[in-house]
Amino acid sequence: MIKQAENKSQYGRVKRSIRFTFSYRGANIKLESRQTIKMISPPSDPLKVSDRRSGFWYELRDKENRMLYRRIIQNPVKYAVEVRSDKKDTPLVWEEVKDPAGLFVLLAPELQEAVSIVLVSSPFEPARANEEAIEITRFPVTEK
Repeated sequence: MIKQAENKSQYGRVKRSIRFTFSYRGANIKLESRQTIKMISPPSDPLKVSDRRSGFWYELRDKENRMLYRRIIQNPVKYAVEVRSDKKDTPLVWEEVKDPAGLFVLLAPELQEAVSIVLVSSPFEPARANEEAIEITRFPVTEK
């Protein structure tokens, strides 16, 4: 990892990011790879989380478990997909995926203090998507 001062743009944003690639089968999420890339990552969303918030986001946390970065995104684990319907009044409908599996990529700034990437989500089942989000897994930022 490079020194934090060397990794800042003229606007104070981190110039290097880590690309995390994950695979999933059902609710089982596995970190496949980490790759440091020269790019400014998306900005952090506010670090303060309101009570009982639903959705999906990821966080970078330090060794004291303090949140350093947070990014809210659409849930990358696809338990339902929108498909065309033959009905005129509902041209699109949601259909449940029976055995969801796939890959997704998350970008985060390379922060010297970060030790964990934490994934936070509401339950994956479509009927429970509005329930409170909880930590579902965490991985070390660097390989040991």
